[in-house]
Amino acid sequence: MSRIVTMSGSVRQGSLNTTLINAAGDLAVAAGHDVDALDLGSFALPLYDGDFETNHGIPAGATELADRIRQADAILIASPEYNGGPSGLLKNTIDWITRVEMTVLAEKPVGLLAASPGGNGGSHGIGVMTSIFSYMSLALHGEAFSLPKAYEKLEDGALNAEETARLGTWLDGVLAPLA
Repeated sequence: MSRIVTMSGSVRQGSLNTTLINAAGDLAVAAGHDVDALDLGSFALPLYDGDFETNHGIPAGATELADRIRQADAILIASPEYNGGPSGLLKNTIDWITRVEMTVLAEKPVGLLAASPGGNGGSHGIGVMTSIFSYMSLALHGEAFSLPKAYEKLEDGALNAEETARLGTWLDGVLAPLA
């Protein structure tokens, strides 16, 4: 059984990206994987600052996150788009965990997802995340999963059947290297 870490770059109640990553996690569990759903809001991480690190060391939350990611076989990350980029929460998390170990995200399939109420489906934020992860030499799945006009694709707070099937197909591709 493979272990999949999921995380949403949003901690907002009712977040579209958290809904999306939870749907991906549910599909991974249904396919027989073990899922560790990280709630980034539950880890105490100050804004990354080299002086803070020098004076106080790496926060325990960063070490715990890195340890849980290290134990994973694959990573799924849903990123909201804020002003054309990822959330500060997500970027700060990546900055801290790479201070624990630069390669903690390496050599694992990484799937990027984004949901947006707009027609672009978070594509600008996906582009920035792709650039960051390419710089870090991560094994990104070929294309990110984008869910434009997300509110129109929800039924009772969950993805509708058509989008769930599309997400399942995408997820199969991301997790194929684990087979």
